[in-house]
Amino acid sequence: MEERQLELIKTSIFKIDLAGNQISETRLVVDDADFYNYIRGSINEVSLSTGGRKFKVRSASTQVISILLKNISDTKLPFDGTIADRLLREEIDVQTKIARMGKEISEGLLIISNIEDKGVKKAVVCKVEDNQYLNKVNLKLDSGYPLKRKIFRSAQFIFDGADEIIDVIVHDLNSKGATYWWDDFLELDQLWDDNYNTKTAFHIIDTKILSKIKKESVSDHTYLRNATIRYFRTTQEFTIEKFIEAVFTGYEPVLPDKLDIAAITESIKTLPEKFSFDERFDLKPSEITAKIKYAIHLTEEIDLVIKDEINIEKTIIPELVHNRKYIRIRSDEGYDAFNKKTK
Repeated sequence: MEERQLELIKTSIFKIDLAGNQISETRLVVDDADFYNYIRGSINEVSLSTGGRKFKVRSASTQVISILLKNISDTKLPFDGTIADRLLREEIDVQTKIARMGKEISEGLLIISNIEDKGVKKAVVCKVEDNQYLNKVNLKLDSGYPLKRKIFRSAQFIFDGADEIIDVIVHDLNSKGATYWWDDFLELDQLWDDNYNTKTAFHIIDTKILSKIKKESVSDHTYLRNATIRYFRTTQEFTIEKFIEAVFTGYEPVLPDKLDIAAITESIKTLPEKFSFDERFDLKPSEITAKIKYAIHLTEEIDLVIKDEINIEKTIIPELVHNRKYIRIRSDEGYDAFNKKTK
């Protein structure tokens, strides 16, 4: 992962021991190169992370937020165990609730850090998951912290010049983010809900990307808009990268000289920040009222227009009669209309 002009102002690390109902602090020492680089890399990963959701501070007086505000202004004030204690309590409470479903909260390290990223002050709160693995030397089960995909959950708080929080970005490795992390532990509120995100993301993609494609190639616009509608209606979760992969990656334009797919996908990546919606959220198909529509050319005088998803096999049947090709369409309205014309 790309390294940035990242300066660690102060960092505290706590082991969250759910089984023992306790926390323990681990000092970050520069001389311990492997551990120091691991922690720095984890913080860098949070600072660079994409696909998170934007949140807003519920109140400046809530426990975690008030500590972060005090610590960003006073660089000599250390992070004590208060934030880690709060996380421990919340995770024990969640563990009690989900135990009956055979699930459990993963233990791990809580990292709290004040940083400057390209001159911008940030506070990072993130959790590294403790994973089990089979030791290849003694073939015994062991546990440790992953070198790849380190961060399990994170929150990035961005400050202005007056040390006020202006942005909060929460990231969760799980597709279904843990509500307790942002709601109970950090006491944040979602900036945009799933209904808003679904409606806004589709509208922006439709008007800012697809409408431009229509000006260059009506056929490509039809294919890509139908694929977009299908994605928004049938996919459980939206991420900007998965949307691009599902609709645009591998797409071969009808008019390749008119469309630069690589440039289009780069434009799509900028939409959430430009037009205020999350890069990742649960889709709400009820918010999508657009209809799938495409035309099949039958003759010079006739096009068959399909305006929504249909069961083609049961509705449109190809037939070969005396070596002549026909299609048969199941339609009461069509039968009545044409039957009147033949009488």
